[in-house]
Amino acid sequence: MTILQAALDNAIDAPFACRAGVCSSCRCRVLQGEVEMAANHALEDYEVEKGYVLSCQSFPLTDDVAIDYDQ
Repeated sequence: MTILQAALDNAIDAPFACRAGVCSSCRCRVLQGEVEMAANHALEDYEVEKGYVLSCQSFPLTDDVAIDYDQ
């Protein structure tokens, strides 16, 4: 399950539009834990290097993951 889907399933108001990794509406920064992004058609390499991911395409690799949509 993606981070976005987990948020929506738990009634967390998370931004999204396309769910395909294209629009970048769900761009967030990983603050804790590790995730793997399945597809990325929106973020630049420097954004990914700074810890940004697309929550619609990101799957948790660790038990605890914390993200921030506002950074």
